[in-house]
Order: sequence, then structure tokens, then C-alpha cells
Amino acid sequence: MHDIYDPPPAPVPLEPPQPEPLSWTAPDLTMLALLALGVVALAAWAWSYEPTMAILTLGGGAMVILESWFSALTFLHRHPAAGETGRIRVFLAALVPWAIGLGLAAALMLLLFSLSDSAG
Repeated sequence: MHDIYDPPPAPVPLEPPQPEPLSWTAPDLTMLALLALGVVALAAWAWSYEPTMAILTLGGGAMVILESWFSALTFLHRHPAAGETGRIRVFLAALVPWAIGLGLAAALMLLLFSLSDSAG
């Protein structure tokens, strides 16, 4: 006898499921290119202020964009009914947590740079 607290063992598949390929469209690649250009522009601006900040912005921004882009593609793969405006909203929504967190971190670093420059 088995009850809810002692269930029978579940069958375990011997082979993992086959990976599903992600497919992207020209607007998806355009969105990736626009986001990458935004990060490059932000890194160029940061270079005029602090070269170390530019390198960190470029590296961190590239990782954020790729992670968000692939997350959005995975969501769109599972929900294909989204239209073109829906696709853009999904890509931008994937960036919101990163934009808030990294934006606050960058603002704090710039504030600390400014304070250290004015104190010295």
C-alpha cells in the first residue's frame, strides 16, 4: 500500500529528451543587433569617463544581452502566438530585471568615482 506521503517510485526514462532547436527570425536578430549597439554606445560613453568602467560595461552588457535574448527566444518558442509587437515586448521584458539591477550598480559606481575624484 502506498499513500500520498509514500508514493510508488516514478519511472525514470533511460534517455534524456531530445533538445529542441531554437529558431529566430530577422526581427529577432535585428533586436539583438540593436541591443548590442546600445551596449557598445554605453561602453563608449563610459570610456570617456573611466576606461575600466567601459570594459566592465561591455563585458557585463554582452552577457546580459545574450542571456536575455536566449531567454526571450525560449519563451517565444513555447508561446509562438505572440505577434511582432508581442515579440518586442518579450525581449524588452527579459531585460527589465537586468536594467534595474545593473543600472543601480552602475549609478552607484559612478557616484563613488565622482566622490573619490572630488575628495582627492
